[in-house]
Amino acid sequence: MGEKRYRILAVDDEVNILHSLRRLLRKENYELLLANSAEEGLNILEKGEVNLIISDQRMPGMKGVEFLKRVMELYPDTIRIILSGYTDVNAITAAINEGHIYQFILKPWNDEELKSIIRRALEQWELQMENKRLVEKIKRQNEELKMLNEDLEKKVEERTRELLLRNRALMLTQEIVARLPVGVIGTDEKETIVFLNDAAPKFFEGAGANALGSKAEEILPENLAELVKRTLNTKQPTDLRDLTSGATPFRVKCVPFEGRLGTQGTILVTFEE
Repeated sequence: MGEKRYRILAVDDEVNILHSLRRLLRKENYELLLANSAEEGLNILEKGEVNLIISDQRMPGMKGVEFLKRVMELYPDTIRIILSGYTDVNAITAAINEGHIYQFILKPWNDEELKSIIRRALEQWELQMENKRLVEKIKRQNEELKMLNEDLEKKVEERTRELLLRNRALMLTQEIVARLPVGVIGTDEKETIVFLNDAAPKFFEGAGANALGSKAEEILPENLAELVKRTLNTKQPTDLRDLTSGATPFRVKCVPFEGRLGTQGTILVTFEE
């Protein structure tokens, strides 16, 4: 049981019984407290923790069973043992049912047997305390887990709201770009067309809606395809002027971009002169 010095309270109205218990336990690593009555025992219990109580049953005033019942209500962790010189079945039954005693021992006792009972009782106390510590630990962990879950739910809710806002902003941006009066064409780093707005197809060579997913050199006029290639290679904005689409003169600006996830490409914007 380690280096812990356990506190034992012995309660008996017979002084010689208390002296016998003191002699019996003097070599053990216990702090033995003595009381001549149940009332005195309760006063001692108010002053500090007691691990084990050994109480006589037949005492003037408050009987042992009544005393241990009070102890159970006030100090439920304390292990309770009752001593009696009488084989009173009713007292034994009451002690078990009302006082929830650990053991009922008859006087006179066997010294070695009593010491063994005391050791086992204190082991029981240790088990109770360990169980209590584990219950408290689980309770704290459950509370922490509950707080973490609540925090996670809050963060998920905030993140979901943020993603919804971003999604709405993206949809609005796409709608705005799609309806711009200028042509906007986007390519990835492999010169594949990945985006075009409503005004862009008029700059393709007859590919129409099939332009998405095609190579720039397959769809765009040669000078625009070269513009894409040059922009990707130099990573610098480039432009072409004095171009025509049908009878409409226009110019093109091509700028490189790098996305947040490392994606690269170009954006071509066409402006009518």
